[in-house]
Amino acid sequence: MRITKIIIFSILSFFIATNFFLYLNFPDIYTKSKIQFSSLHGNTSYLGRLNFWYLLVQNNDWENAAILESKINSDQVNSYKLSYQPQQLQNKLTQINSQEIKTADDYLQIAKIQSVLGLSSQAIDSIKKAHQLDPIRSDVDRLFYQITQ
Repeated sequence: MRITKIIIFSILSFFIATNFFLYLNFPDIYTKSKIQFSSLHGNTSYLGRLNFWYLLVQNNDWENAAILESKINSDQVNSYKLSYQPQQLQNKLTQINSQEIKTADDYLQIAKIQSVLGLSSQAIDSIKKAHQLDPIRSDVDRLFYQITQ
């Protein structure tokens, strides 16, 4: 009975020590950002705050990201929001769709927005329309043949 307890205690101690070692030497991106965020050095702390904000945004957690926005450079926040915040993307999509005449670039931008919003089938249709307008353009041609295969 006593030997069994010693063996179990040894195994548990080994797992705890291994976990702690891995935690300190190979942290995941969240842990790394939080460690940087709590740093006393200004630049490291700002970088951690910015990285943590990016992680929240990438996971579509805009409410918690808004809490950190006041402590981050507004230019960095605004440019990222224009490219990834669903409401901003929807506004940009509405603006482009309201144009009577659309170019291949417009359809590529529509496809990018639709892709970020998770509208894959609509993004494919937009790429096809861009290819119809400008089949000679190499980037449009490459995208078109990637989606049709």
